[in-house]
Parts: sequence; C-alpha cells; structure tokens
Amino acid sequence: MKKILVFMLLFGAFSPAFGQVTAKKYLLIEHFTNSNCGVCASKNPTFFNLINQAQYADDVHHVAIHPMFPYPSCVFYQANTAENTAWTGLYPVSGTPTIVLNGAIQNPSTPILTEAKLLTYLNQTSPLHLKVTETGPANARQVKITAKALDAIPAGNYKLHVAVVEKKINQQTGNGETVHHNVFRKMLTAVNGNTFTVPALGETEEYEFSYSVANNWNVDEVYVLAFVKEADTKVVLNSGTRFDPVLTDSEDPASKQVQVYPNPVSGTAIVDLAVDQAVSVELFSINGQKCELSYHSQGSIITLDTQHLPTGTYLVKATGTQGIYVGKFVKH
Repeated sequence: MKKILVFMLLFGAFSPAFGQVTAKKYLLIEHFTNSNCGVCASKNPTFFNLINQAQYADDVHHVAIHPMFPYPSCVFYQANTAENTAWTGLYPVSGTPTIVLNGAIQNPSTPILTEAKLLTYLNQTSPLHLKVTETGPANARQVKITAKALDAIPAGNYKLHVAVVEKKINQQTGNGETVHHNVFRKMLTAVNGNTFTVPALGETEEYEFSYSVANNWNVDEVYVLAFVKEADTKVVLNSGTRFDPVLTDSEDPASKQVQVYPNPVSGTAIVDLAVDQAVSVELFSINGQKCELSYHSQGSIITLDTQHLPTGTYLVKATGTQGIYVGKFVKH
C-alpha cells in the first residue's frame, strides 16, 4: 500500500513507458462536523476507527472543518468563524457530518465512510509530489512546501491550499465527544487557495510561509496540511504533511514493494526479496525518522528483530543487488 515514490529514471532515455514517474497519492478527507451536533457524535467514532486503522492511517490526510450548522455555538466554529464558513462554502455542504474525498462530496450515509468506499481511493498515484517541512521554535514555525512534477500534470486551474491543523484535542464538547481529530485552526493561504505555478516536468516550485501557535493550541499537536486542488472541478491533485515518510529521492532507482510478515508483528518479522539478496537494510518510523535495527540476512530472506521497537507503523528499506525494496509493517 505504501508507494512513496516510484522512479524508473535508469530507463527513461530509452523508452517513454519506462521513463514514467509517479508519486503516491494520499486520500484527502475534508470532514465537516460540529462539536454540538449529536448525530456527529454518534457517527464520528466509527469513521475515526476506520481511517485510524494501522493499514490505512498513513494513506490518509484528514482535516475537520466546523461549520456553524446545526449549532453556531460549536467551540471550534467560534474559534475561527470566517474561515470555517468560507471553507464550507467551497462545497454545497448543508449538514453535518459530511465528508469530501479528494474533492468529491459524499452523500449522507451511515456510516459516513465504508471500508469499501475508502479502498476505492487508495493505491492511487499522482504526477505531483508535495514535501512539507516545518522548522523554527515550537511556537513560531517556518514552513516550506516543495512541489515537484514527476510526470506531466494535466492543464487546469490549480490552487495551493495550506492549513494549520491540530492533530488531537482532548476536550469534552456539547455533543459529548471528548476527542477531536485534525481540527482546522487557520489558513496560511486564502481559503480558496493561492495561485499555484505548475512546475515543468522534473522541476520543482517552492512556497514559504510562517505562523505562530496560539496560546490555546497544543504546540506538540500542531502541524501544516498542504494540498493542491483544481479549482473548477475541486479534484485534489495531491496532499502532504511533515509526517509523510520520504525514503527515496530523485536519484534512486526503481523501488519495489515487498511484504513483511507476520503483520502486525510483536517479535520477529520476515521480508522475502524473492530472487534478490540484501546488501543493506534500513528502518524508518512513519514520520521518516531512521531507527536502530537488528537483522539477519540469508539468501533472499531478511529476518528483523522488532522486539525493541515501540508500538507503531514502520517502513523497511532493503537495498539488494538488483534494486531497492520498501515494505510496511505494524509493531504491536
């Protein structure tokens, strides 16, 4: 499921088909909810349980927008009435909860998102890769968005959207909800986006922003979500956050997916490179940090010792004699 970047540059000079390059396309879920809405309180937990499952959590970018309806007293709406209202106005959203999947508004249903519907949006690729970096003091951040065209981007009226989001808020609200996920706080661009210059094939465009963390936000939970959307069709080209792992860059040869088993794992995990043999093996946490790794390699089989790892999702990168291999697993 993890297709971080697929590069076939070694063959690009000889064949257009082999020269095609793509990035993983994340599913952007724009979630319209209200902290005083009882129906939201009854439906949101099932929705969060689905998208936060280990096998899906790192394939989805989620943001919760809070309209004034059905109750303008919603605490998160009141925190930024103008931009919550403006974001809601980008769609014909008339009730909560409502979700929008990569720019496509979904009809009201119970549950608000089924696993079958979710799966139709996963394992897609995009010609655009977005890299988000944040630096600076904890309460005064500098943000850089690097947009790279890995393949030809269709013509369109594209806009860059950059939002400040609070990942988790523990607060009991009027509808009884006690945990609120990825709450929209403020925009660093216009709500309907800033002009986005489509980079030439193989080139990048960079955008820089800065923001301050408000006193009533949890500084450890605040991050930036960036996405590029076609303004007329509302189709999302791709999205990005600083949590997205980057294991390869434009200099890497083709990377291939491999399975890690058992998955989830509590002790020893196995990676099978089939006809290849490992030269080196690296391990990364889901936020891209390199981890200490103890492993043994014999033939095509790599045995990973995961007992020392904290609970979470990890990516293993194996460099073999014939290529680079990337796999994902969950540590219990």
